Amino acid sequence: MKIRGPVPFGLLLLLAAGCVPSRFEKMSRLERELRMAAERECPGVRLSLWLSQADGRELLVIDADRPVPSASVNKVLLLVEAHAQAIEGRFSWTDSHTLLSTDLVGGTGSFQHEPVGSSWTYLQFARRMISESDNVAANILLRRLGFRSVNERAAKLGLTVTRMEREFMDFDAQRNGLENWTTAREMGTLLRAIFRREILTRDACDSMIALLEHTSRGRVAAGVPKDIPVGHKSGTLPGCRHDVGWVRVSGQPYVLSVFLDNVLERPAGEEDRGLAALDALGRLVYEAVGPTEE
Repeated sequence: MKIRGPVPFGLLLLLAAGCVPSRFEKMSRLERELRMAAERECPGVRLSLWLSQADGRELLVIDADRPVPSASVNKVLLLVEAHAQAIEGRFSWTDSHTLLSTDLVGGTGSFQHEPVGSSWTYLQFARRMISESDNVAANILLRRLGFRSVNERAAKLGLTVTRMEREFMDFDAQRNGLENWTTAREMGTLLRAIFRREILTRDACDSMIALLEHTSRGRVAAGVPKDIPVGHKSGTLPGCRHDVGWVRVSGQPYVLSVFLDNVLERPAGEEDRGLAALDALGRLVYEAVGPTEE
């Protein structure tokens, strides 16, 4: 029997139950467990995953080059561009912006509750953009840095899919076909480059690492003991749940990038199955590649 195109996950399971050797049977144990966990926790979800040792060795790739809406994960790219422009003298962290009523948008972050007319430095905006995934802060920084500069930075870093086409929470632009994009591999390699201090300057990377490691834990940190530092950025959109970051396992730190789309949205009050799937995947990866008793 010949099957053209991608093999549905359910068919893989059926084939695995028979005597015909299947792609499912040839997968690594970890890949099988991750695929089954994603489907169990969030039926019908599409999974993109990229897993690498921090030293550069790729461990596992699952559909990692498929373009997906980036949600708030692309705020890391804004952070990188802000540091780059500061180094080039085109941007100052101590300059300030006064909040306008037109700046205020919903979603995550506390700047939407700050008084109109209050002034804040770009450093303060950047900190909340990462620590709280603040959308007001991200849009203010995006306007200051410029769409063109941000996208040119992505290209210079070798990110061929990652780009910004709209502001955060701009659903009118989204309905008109504009979206922010990335892939699991591209965002994973960007986080790995920051962690390895391979872009911009060492001081800039140190600053980004400190900020990314002082966000709330979860997702890629699921199951990771609290004494092991984790730096990450998550993102949520209707139908999408993402997280990417590093886990500083002693002697063998790793980077995990997980993007889930086609997540079935549940009514308010029900458990978020997409987040449950991210937690399950983060836990499985830590159990597989984290420290051993040997």
